[in-house]
Amino acid sequence: MPDPLVNEAFDAPRGWRSAHMQTLRSRLRPARAPTDALAGTRVLHVPMDDGTGDRLRVAVHEPRPAPAPGPAPQLVLIVHGLGGSAESPYVLAAAAELLRAGIAAARLDLRGAGRTNGTSRQMYHAGRTSDVRTVLRALAEAPEASRRPGGPSLGIVGFSLGGNVTLKLLGEPLEGLPVVAGVSVSAPLDLAAGAEFLHHVAFGVYERAMLRGLRADVQRFAGAMTPQERAAVAAARRIEEFDDAFTARQNGWRDAAEYYAVNSAAQYLPRITVPTLVVHAVDDPVVPSGPYRSIDWDGLEGRGWMRRAVTAHGGHVGFHQRGDRPPWYAERAVAFFADGR
Repeated sequence: MPDPLVNEAFDAPRGWRSAHMQTLRSRLRPARAPTDALAGTRVLHVPMDDGTGDRLRVAVHEPRPAPAPGPAPQLVLIVHGLGGSAESPYVLAAAAELLRAGIAAARLDLRGAGRTNGTSRQMYHAGRTSDVRTVLRALAEAPEASRRPGGPSLGIVGFSLGGNVTLKLLGEPLEGLPVVAGVSVSAPLDLAAGAEFLHHVAFGVYERAMLRGLRADVQRFAGAMTPQERAAVAAARRIEEFDDAFTARQNGWRDAAEYYAVNSAAQYLPRITVPTLVVHAVDDPVVPSGPYRSIDWDGLEGRGWMRRAVTAHGGHVGFHQRGDRPPWYAERAVAFFADGR
């Protein structure tokens, strides 16, 4: 019986249809980084406006030749997921495909991630949209933006946790930013449901891997934590326990439950008023499909802003295709940015 949530097809290569193989393929068979497509990097260090002194690193790439005016955003900001960075394979793949389509691409290291680690005293989380908004403003106000055909127009694409950030940001006031479209890929939508799902799926393998990375990431914050907080982080065996011990406490929430309730993207979807595409695979082994099934897609899509691209297969930020073709999510995002469909 057809799944009513599924509305698009993704043709996985033979031998790589498994959700786990799709999810892990970048580790099992790393693709060659598209260095030629990403030549000519311009690096920005964007100061945050919260008094911390933190600066976020953004690598900006211009297409060659420069694109003609059209409906697509002139520049798209790419937001990585949990444990990722601007150098993550999915970020590089998305940037290369955008550039091939004549769209400038900006790869962001969120606060405390990648090369921003050395210029940040704080850490990103699933709802820290103010940071991304500050970066978008810097990109819109850069001298290069005014020289682009049609003036500054921005898009945003976020992956996994970065997808949650993207959807939340698009559902908040854009404060005059020239953001004209957005795409999320494998976004959790409901952070509490996602944390619970991670604890049970694949015998907790994905959760343990994420916890190892998170504990390593927050070691540099050890001096700012109490002995009790450090002990709680070390003892965390669930994502929810880590968020109780670190994420919530560091950001002023009572506990993980409050952090999840405030920042889950699902509640922001009805407030989005720019064309937005939500990409997800039902067999995603990291993000549950339950929250996607709870959304009134007919109602959202009927308003004209939201589109879903839900497939039966593809894994988590997987969607790997045959041969040297870019991941399906990259092609699908570029097509959406180009024509809104």
